[in-house]
Amino acid sequence: MKRLYVYLFVALFSSVVTAQDAHYWTEQFGTKSMLLSNSVVGVVEDLGAVFYNPARLGLVDNPAFVISGKVYELNKVTIHNATGDDPNATKRNNKFGGGPSLVAGTFSVKGWDNHHFAYAFLTRRRMDTNISGGAENYGQLIEVLPGEEYFSGSINTNKKFNEEWMGGTWSYSGNDKFSIGVTGFLNIRDQNASGVTQLQAYNHTDVALYQNRKSYSFKNYGLLFKIGLAAELDPVQIGLTITTPTIGLKGEGTFNYEQYLAGVGSEDAIYVRNNQSGVNCNYKTPFSVAVGVGVELWGGKLMGSGEYFHKINNYTIMQGETFTGQSTGTDITPMLQDKLSSVINFGVGYNYVFNEHISGYLSYSTDYSAAVNSNKNLDDYSMDLQSSTFFSNINHYGGGVVLDFPRADITLGATLASAKYPISQPIDFPDGDGGSIVDPDKYSDVSWNRWRFIVGISVPFVNEAAKRLEDKLTKKLQKKQRDKPKKKDQ
Repeated sequence: MKRLYVYLFVALFSSVVTAQDAHYWTEQFGTKSMLLSNSVVGVVEDLGAVFYNPARLGLVDNPAFVISGKVYELNKVTIHNATGDDPNATKRNNKFGGGPSLVAGTFSVKGWDNHHFAYAFLTRRRMDTNISGGAENYGQLIEVLPGEEYFSGSINTNKKFNEEWMGGTWSYSGNDKFSIGVTGFLNIRDQNASGVTQLQAYNHTDVALYQNRKSYSFKNYGLLFKIGLAAELDPVQIGLTITTPTIGLKGEGTFNYEQYLAGVGSEDAIYVRNNQSGVNCNYKTPFSVAVGVGVELWGGKLMGSGEYFHKINNYTIMQGETFTGQSTGTDITPMLQDKLSSVINFGVGYNYVFNEHISGYLSYSTDYSAAVNSNKNLDDYSMDLQSSTFFSNINHYGGGVVLDFPRADITLGATLASAKYPISQPIDFPDGDGGSIVDPDKYSDVSWNRWRFIVGISVPFVNEAAKRLEDKLTKKLQKKQRDKPKKKDQ
């Protein structure tokens, strides 16, 4: 049967795209650090230090309780040449909602005067993608169906993951020049993806139907550590952070596969169905080294950071049991793999101090994709799936102001993440000969922009309030003792 390519009339349209499945610098943590686009490894001053450089915690003068959760996110997706038959055709979709957050705080241990402690809960990475499209046509399209026929089809692919880190930080500073620190994180990765293809044709007497669905999901727990060094060498600040690979603790997942073809002759009919659960899994993250520097310049501070992420050789996240298609007799082994190349990201930022209460921030950073494998996830006849599929590089821009008050710092600003990438455009009716539903030679161009609007606040941590309360109670007790009548001499 000849191949029939039908251009999408509706879209192949990204309804929600938060792109970072092979990126490491897409998120920022801490009220001030968010405005500086990951350029703060050597100079971080807020509780983003638990992530960027735990050693800096020992050099921060005013530890605070921070909730950087008031982050509002606007995702804007534009698809150029969306329908295939008109290069000028453009589709747009916007989505507004809340962004990921960091909750962190400090605490002290009595008698450990030069030791500093903190805890943190943060959304390290996340993605929520839904790409869908439909097509229809009429004519002499399917050879095995006599005469002209109506043809329609649709594709829907979803991918979603959320990676939460929670942990504690210890930092030690023997003086006000040097410090060391370690943060231990529990990494919880929850990921699922699915792809559904549905095609149908009718020639006024017969109906041909095709459906393919495959999906996977997994949840993985692991441990990793960040080890930091920091130095205050006036007027220069220097920082170094090493991040270990994730040590797997526990994980399991599922695979699902369905493929049906009917109405094109009994010899070509397909019925394949298999569901598996409780599949062991192990998710890896790379070893990385980050360096940062800051220097007093032009009435403010110029800062820069760079981070090297080591490659991850091809490995299997999870592999299911081999099954045999009920009608085809073909053996299929469900497998989810990943392979990531090494990347180096860098960022620069500038903090200008207008006066003791107002500071301004500007920044830029790169966010290169580490994905290397081709995307087999849309191939109907394969369950050899790839975890990382987003190949485009992302650019980050940030800016805003911090209002410094005696009892709190208020952060107001915005960040922009921007990327462009192609997506496969047309579909064809599968003929049972192993043909793909995606033509690799046809693409639409997608532009993705993510705006984040930040309203953050840092306030003195509870231990300061407790100290003030303790001092107040002590004074009351002392006063009570002084005012207590003395016993008369016996």
